[in-house]
This record gives sequence, structure tokens and C-alpha cells, in this order.
Amino acid sequence: MMSAGLHGNKMINAFKSRRGVIKESVGYLAASGLALAADLSIFMLLSYAGFGWYSAAAVGFLIGSVCAYWISVRYVFSSRCLHSASVEMAVFVLIGCFGLLIVQASMWIGIEVLGMPPIVARLIAVGGSFTSNFMLRKMVLFRSARTSHVIGEKGAV
Repeated sequence: MMSAGLHGNKMINAFKSRRGVIKESVGYLAASGLALAADLSIFMLLSYAGFGWYSAAAVGFLIGSVCAYWISVRYVFSSRCLHSASVEMAVFVLIGCFGLLIVQASMWIGIEVLGMPPIVARLIAVGGSFTSNFMLRKMVLFRSARTSHVIGEKGAV
């Protein structure tokens, strides 16, 4: 049977952990907002310059990813799992490419199937991309030291 003190400590640690994730979520939302501003600025600039919306969205997304990475490692996440900044950034951008697939598919449906203006379709696509990117980056790159192990590794704490 668990003592009251041990049970209380587990509850406090669980609360602190949730509070940390909420703080990181809010920080990541702010970082993503700034990255989105860069992304959409590039998207609109390239679109008005005559680039196709697929290319404009991809370039904007990649520039936004670099902005999001810099802000995330500098201000948002306190735990980092990789020691190499270049590998970390590569994984961060690779995860962002998964988000880009979500964005491109959502935009194709919005523009080509539903007839939405490109900027409206792009804004709608942001929700799914934000959620998937945050969850993957938190699980893969920025998990706490207590859970810093290879995902799926047996015997990890």
C-alpha cells in the first residue's frame, strides 16, 4: 500500500509536469504565431510575385520552421534530448515536413475541391499542422530528462 506522503509527492510531480507542458504549449503557440507570420509573409510575397501556391507554401513553411526552431530552443523548451544542434534542427525541420504534408493536403482540398481562396485554405490548414508538430517535437526532441529515452525502448524510466 502506498503511503500518503508518497502519493502526495506523485500528485505534486504530476501537477508540475502538467503545468510545464501547459507553459511549453503556450510558449510554442507564441513561437508558432511568430513563425506563421514569417511563413504567411513569404507565402503572400511569393504568390504575388507569380510563384505557384504549392511552391510559395513550401518555401514559407521552411522559413517559418527555421524561425520556430530558433524561438523554441531559445525560449520555449527547457529539456533537449539531442546534443548536436545541427541534428536537432534537422529533426525539427523533418518533423515540420510532416506538418507540411498536412498543410499541402489541406490546402489542396480547400483550394482545388472546395474553391477557397489560398490564404483562407492556408489559415485553416494551420490547426492540424500546429497540433501534430507540437506533439511530435515534444515527444521526440524536447521530452524531460525523466523520460529521455528512445521511444519504445524497453526498461526505460
